[in-house]
Amino acid sequence: MTIRGAARAAFPWPSCPHCQSANAAADGEYVCRECGTVIGPVLVPPVTKEAPRPPPRYRLIMTALERESRRSVRRYSEVVKMHLGKVAKALGAEVAAVALDIFKRLDKRVYQWRSPRVVAATLAYLAAERLGIYVHKRVIAEILKVSKFTIKDTVWRLRRYLQEA
Repeated sequence: MTIRGAARAAFPWPSCPHCQSANAAADGEYVCRECGTVIGPVLVPPVTKEAPRPPPRYRLIMTALERESRRSVRRYSEVVKMHLGKVAKALGAEVAAVALDIFKRLDKRVYQWRSPRVVAATLAYLAAERLGIYVHKRVIAEILKVSKFTIKDTVWRLRRYLQEA
């Protein structure tokens, strides 16, 4: 059944109250073609559209975000320590301990513009350098999934700050 057919079934075609003719024209209003009497306005049923269901991937993302918002907010330093723990597994606990010592001496304004992952990688590189352990930036970058060039830039800035302090 078409939309017009559904509309006609829901709203029957009117007949003229004067001449009882079913011959009416609809042009904004129903008008009898026999006698010219205006029968009334054209009634159109409201068209309801059902909202499309969100795709399953969208729902999965939304539920993950809702779960994430329920978790407690981690502090920046906790996230850096978590990433330093990953480095400690690969390079040793000494490197992580020295990196934490360097991190405690840093002013927040020095590293707040970088992600915690990059700061942890940079601290690990500086700690290995202080211990006399040669570790290429690429190795640390692969452990923490950051760019070795980002580590290089951040090392340069942190070295400059540590020399001034």
